[in-house]
Amino acid sequence: MTTRTKFVLLTAILLSLAVLPACWTYSLHPLYEDDDQHLTYDPALEGTWQQTGNECQTCRLLITGDSKAQQYTLQLIELHDTKCNCGSRDVPEIKFEGHLVELGPHRFLDAVPKGAAAAMGTIAAHNIFKITAESDSLSLVALSDDWLCHAPEAEQARLGECMDGDFVFTATTEVLQDFVQIHAEDEGVFPSPGDDDEWHRAGKAGDSK
Repeated sequence: MTTRTKFVLLTAILLSLAVLPACWTYSLHPLYEDDDQHLTYDPALEGTWQQTGNECQTCRLLITGDSKAQQYTLQLIELHDTKCNCGSRDVPEIKFEGHLVELGPHRFLDAVPKGAAAAMGTIAAHNIFKITAESDSLSLVALSDDWLCHAPEAEQARLGECMDGDFVFTATTEVLQDFVQIHAEDEGVFPSPGDDDEWHRAGKAGDSK
């Protein structure tokens, strides 16, 4: 399963599932500390976004934010009754809490399931993306589990563990920040964005029309 396909799976479960999907990368620790100087906030991320490579025109990624708390809420919404499977109506609403971390010239999004996810008995693992936002375009690129699972043993041991194709980061926040900053421009670690990684603005924050 490619990294691009896996991001589609993550967005598809923002409402319906908060369980860990197969073949992905997770971190047991956040990419930021409390009162971290690297935490930042960009109001340009707020809004309603549509995936560029998604033929379903009724699925939207809604991002709202709190500038004082320096955090975002991410939620996949479905505008009409369709067969696009944006989310399941049979489970509680699931939202992700996001924090924007700026390391050098690059920015990263740490997204973790919140709210109903805890009630469902799931693990609140952190998902880390390299993020780029320009005007009405947004790209979110996940870490490559394939690269991590084939990294030298010493590097894997320093960062975490590969289990059945999934890579789980157990490294500290400091080690994580150092790793993503060093490899931010390494296309093996953060592949070039494809259609499934890119979004365009579909409306204002809170606008579901």
